[in-house]
Amino acid sequence: MTDREVPEAEMRLVGSVVEGEATAVFRWGVIVDLGLSRDGLIDVLYIDDDDNYQVGDRVSCYLDAFDEMKNKFVLRPPGQVPLAERLRLARQRRGQSS
Repeated sequence: MTDREVPEAEMRLVGSVVEGEATAVFRWGVIVDLGLSRDGLIDVLYIDDDDNYQVGDRVSCYLDAFDEMKNKFVLRPPGQVPLAERLRLARQRRGQSS
């Protein structure tokens, strides 16, 4: 296994709810220490205006995928619709309103 490879046991967590600690909060997202080989990222697309993440917060999220380009796990808060599904629904609504 190289430094860039994610252990198979961690990849099996994709699709499950994981818990971690917010280690950094930026305008573009929240970095979460999952206790795994890589951190996770809650993208700003999944952060609502009334969310108030702070460093040290315990967070539970769905582990959606591993982003090889960012070398991070992709996270989304429970209750948030995955981005691909949001886009599909938006295209569907646009098609219906034409």
